[in-house]
Amino acid sequence: MTESAALRRLARRPPAPERLPEGAFRVRRPIRFSHTDPAGIVYFPVYFDMFNALVEDWFTHELGFNYAELIRDHRLGVPTVHVECDFLHPSRLGELLTLGVLVEKVGRSSIHLRILGEIDGVTRLAARQVVAITHLDDLSATEIPPGLRAELLAYQERSRG
Repeated sequence: MTESAALRRLARRPPAPERLPEGAFRVRRPIRFSHTDPAGIVYFPVYFDMFNALVEDWFTHELGFNYAELIRDHRLGVPTVHVECDFLHPSRLGELLTLGVLVEKVGRSSIHLRILGEIDGVTRLAARQVVAITHLDDLSATEIPPGLRAELLAYQERSRG
């Protein structure tokens, strides 16, 4: 992709919400020493681990699909197939980060997510993450189960800003 094509693609993206809408699922995570680099700010790969934990909690506590049971008992995986993140402001040791998730699109076997991180009302990061539903036996993409699809669409509606 040429630089100009990449810039056009970025320009087509809808603007990021400034804040998490009222109905969005949220978790609060303290920024720990183990999350930071020598400058005392979150080392960027740590955010990706936080995103995965957020998605696990969201499936279990908001959507009503126990993440561990999906994997262990139903042999369904939820791997990340794409992720991109804008780091808007640094987060520092001792701060309390609020992470929230929004559904942008529900595909046949994919879920397009928007993840926002805030501290004291200031958006610190904005990410897009695409996860797929897969069979763990052969890692093939599979259709989102109907009950999960219904919960995803209901969540998408109630969390609109």
